[in-house]
Amino acid sequence: MNKYALALVNIKGLGVKTFSYLIPDDMKDKIQIGQAILVPFGRQGLINAFCVGFSNYLPEDIKAKKISKILDETPLFSIDYLKLLEWVGNYYCCDLVTVLNAAIPLKLIEKVSKTEQSVEFVSFEGATKRQIEVLQKLKDSGKMPLIMFEKYAKTTRQTIKKLEALGCLKLSTEEIYRNPLDILRIENTEPLSTLEGEQLSAYDGISKKIKENPSAQMLLYGVTASGKTEVYFKLIDDTIKAGKNVLFLAPEIALASQLTKRLAKKFGTKDVAIWHSSISDGERYDVWQRLYKDDIKILAGARSAVFAPLKNIGLIIIDEEHEGAYKQTSPAPRYDAKVVAQKLAEFHNCPLLLGSATPDISVYYRAVNSGNLFEMKHRYRNAPIAPVTVINMQEHSKAAYRSVISKPLQTAINETLEKKQQVILLINRRGFSTYTQCQACGHVIECPNCAIPMIWHSKDQRLKCHYCNQVERFPDVCPECGSDALKNSGTGTQKIEQYVKELFPEHNVERVDSDVMVRKGEHIRLLERFQKGDIDILVGTQMIAKGLDNPNVTLVGVISADASFNLPDFRASERGFQLLTQVAGRAGRGEFTGRVFFQTYNPDYYALASAKSQNYGEFYSTEIAAREEFDYPPFSQMIRLIISSMNNFRAEKSAQEIALRMCMMIEKYGISERLEVLGPTPCVIERINGYYRFQIIIKNKLEEKGHNFISSFLNKITMPKDIKLAIDVDPLDIL
Repeated sequence: MNKYALALVNIKGLGVKTFSYLIPDDMKDKIQIGQAILVPFGRQGLINAFCVGFSNYLPEDIKAKKISKILDETPLFSIDYLKLLEWVGNYYCCDLVTVLNAAIPLKLIEKVSKTEQSVEFVSFEGATKRQIEVLQKLKDSGKMPLIMFEKYAKTTRQTIKKLEALGCLKLSTEEIYRNPLDILRIENTEPLSTLEGEQLSAYDGISKKIKENPSAQMLLYGVTASGKTEVYFKLIDDTIKAGKNVLFLAPEIALASQLTKRLAKKFGTKDVAIWHSSISDGERYDVWQRLYKDDIKILAGARSAVFAPLKNIGLIIIDEEHEGAYKQTSPAPRYDAKVVAQKLAEFHNCPLLLGSATPDISVYYRAVNSGNLFEMKHRYRNAPIAPVTVINMQEHSKAAYRSVISKPLQTAINETLEKKQQVILLINRRGFSTYTQCQACGHVIECPNCAIPMIWHSKDQRLKCHYCNQVERFPDVCPECGSDALKNSGTGTQKIEQYVKELFPEHNVERVDSDVMVRKGEHIRLLERFQKGDIDILVGTQMIAKGLDNPNVTLVGVISADASFNLPDFRASERGFQLLTQVAGRAGRGEFTGRVFFQTYNPDYYALASAKSQNYGEFYSTEIAAREEFDYPPFSQMIRLIISSMNNFRAEKSAQEIALRMCMMIEKYGISERLEVLGPTPCVIERINGYYRFQIIIKNKLEEKGHNFISSFLNKITMPKDIKLAIDVDPLDIL
């Protein structure tokens, strides 16, 4: 019998913390880890908490108060779940409370009563007032209860009762609360597709590998439109029939939502659920309960779904594994869902399958060398890959529209629109222009808080900082020399949208970037309109480079194919190649032949040439040789330390002291050849939100021993209050 319980609480002003409480005698044989409990907390009185551990001793000066009540005898997470979170904390060099805060929904701690929740419904096109009307028509047509979500709206219990009275709902109110899907009910599921050719070969190879090694970690490399999803579905079907559950991750919320709908059509809604950061607290609460009770067979979601307490996992799938969205860059824990999923697969002794048309270099390297690579090198039924035309803007810029859209691309757009087909134009920078410069003295208008140029947004008529969200009006004169010769330069999505509308005024042009994604689900709604053919030309950032499977898209144009290659980061070539290859794969996915245009000022760059030929093997051979020469991943593990302060001198001195102490420790143990410390140096973006930033890069070639050595060193560091230390294990970039 334990004397004290460790309670996880969420206190306004303090955040998520843990405190010890005395366990009353009548609770000692009832209390369990994961249970919701009621505890006293100062002036706030009784608050909700969760039991996350036990102990028998406390320091003598601490007098623990008693737990008041066990709110729910059914635990909502287990000891094994806490072990996973503890591993995450150790690996990413942060405390358990920080991980708990990221992993466990605050709604669980707050324990809001279900009577206070509302249910999310969606009508086909109309607003909330038309919901009953639409459902009645569906009921009369005999199509009930098939209802697809397209527009979010809150529906009250009174409305639910009206719907039930109409016979439109077979679910009870309680069951509706437990169903967070974007589909209320699908009775008749679609059959699984029959696998053909390379699909069947890949499926057979993966199935055989799983039988040989139930905890194998594999890579399915398949070119765009090769049919990887159907292979996933067949493996999911096998897993469910074996009595196991499936975790299926997609890189972004919009893709996770699309994926969930497809899964529900194949497997029905009863066993499918979705999990990501944008579902409501009430939905997350209900899904969590269903997961812990093992009521869900397939959980789809974005990166945070890796922390959902799915039981009895028999397969983990990570689609588009190369995407940077799987990595949380801020705040801590700065975890990578792929790395956490690997550990989760080990805990469950289950296979992990990664899939991509442009795999992460490190993932591909490990798969090749472990014999766990499965390939699909051709499109489904050998459909042709859209040919790529490289346009050298050194030759075409003078004749280009506003020096941006070349004549060949204009002609191709016009031809495509005449055939009633659709166009995608990629420019991976949002805003109207990328910098504002004085033509008299050359001064560039920078954010007052960050060392980066302000971006002009024409719609809002404001300059914006994309790092700290600072907004400024356009200055009348140059703050440096007083001249009025200020000019917006560079190109973003807003400018391309405007130019395309000028060129093709009779066609519907829409833009997709984070600036227009203000409303919940706006991204999904725009993509669905594009899928239906309501949009002729879609202009956007990298958001449109993935997940679009529209057979009527026959032209893809990349306005500035060089943009991703010009970043001072060792992954810049890889990111650029992936983006170009992925967006090129959106063209010609149906019966019509596709075309792709890359506009560039550097047509001979190796990564661009490989993207043109859609030749991953060629790119990989060049890139892996450079990584090995400079000891970049996969030949080392990188750990990045960012030391920041509002005082530049203090930040630099603190960074120098940490680097010096670390180097001395490494030298003392004679492991300097296997643990390399680089820096400190100013970060590429030297100041963000008023904080001056310095970085130290550690290249670890000692694997787990090296990681533990660095972790132990960092855990002993105590930072002054005016200095911030951010630890980024396996950083996404070094900007």
